[in-house]
Amino acid sequence: MKKFLMAISAALVFAGCGNQQKPAAEKCSPRHSTKSLVLYYSQTHTTEKVAKLLAEAVSADLDSIVPVEPYNGTFEETVERCKKEMDGDEKPQLIKSLNVDVAEYDTVYFGYPIWCGVAARPAEAWFLRFDLRGKTVIPFCTFGSGGLETSVAVLRKMAPSVNILDGYGIRSARIDKAAEEINEFLIRNGIKEGEVAPEVPFGDKRELNDEEKGIFDAACGDYPFPLGTPVKVSSRVAKNGMEYCFVTDSKDAKGNPAQAEVYVIVSNEDGVGPEFTKVVR
Repeated sequence: MKKFLMAISAALVFAGCGNQQKPAAEKCSPRHSTKSLVLYYSQTHTTEKVAKLLAEAVSADLDSIVPVEPYNGTFEETVERCKKEMDGDEKPQLIKSLNVDVAEYDTVYFGYPIWCGVAARPAEAWFLRFDLRGKTVIPFCTFGSGGLETSVAVLRKMAPSVNILDGYGIRSARIDKAAEEINEFLIRNGIKEGEVAPEVPFGDKRELNDEEKGIFDAACGDYPFPLGTPVKVSSRVAKNGMEYCFVTDSKDAKGNPAQAEVYVIVSNEDGVGPEFTKVVR
């Protein structure tokens, strides 16, 4: 822990000498009022927690997507079924019509867990069946390691004429941070009024030092799936600490060589260790 604190202190000093100084908080005004719906699929209630936080924060209606044949097996069984459906290009049917008329809403917050790197199959099935042209869609998701960016790209490919924002995602292991992060997300995107510190850009990528290797290992060492070997790193000043972007040598789903970006937050609060926040493949 002493090494971690020393690394943070050094990074903060370096940032203070360059262009990474924290700018003053910026005030964001909300966009014009719209009628909003938070619609989600959740297997284990984790995504449901985020959906309820969002609905409360933006005073939106709330509804859920339910498949005819529930995904109520183990993690391994769910992954196996998901892969079979993806390989066969099957889409699960919905168990019932929604309790709301989506046509009445201007903005749809669309939530799902990440399965096999993309939106869960029931959520994807609903998305393919409904015409969302003329609406703003704001994706949100929960995941084990990552998948927000990939899933949003897939949604945009499915519905190129729909206005789909970048969205919000959080690791299931960090769900206790969701309320604070959602508030910042809404303010930063002009959906809710408030003040947030502007995001500081990451610095140039560089070779890792021993302290940074230790930070990566401490944050990611217990993760049950391989994230790759870190070969480069960049950093920036973040809220209450530093954020690191580690470039790793990894493999894709087919076993081919690939690179990924693994993000880690190191808080300057006592007793809080490095946190792995997401991976972008």
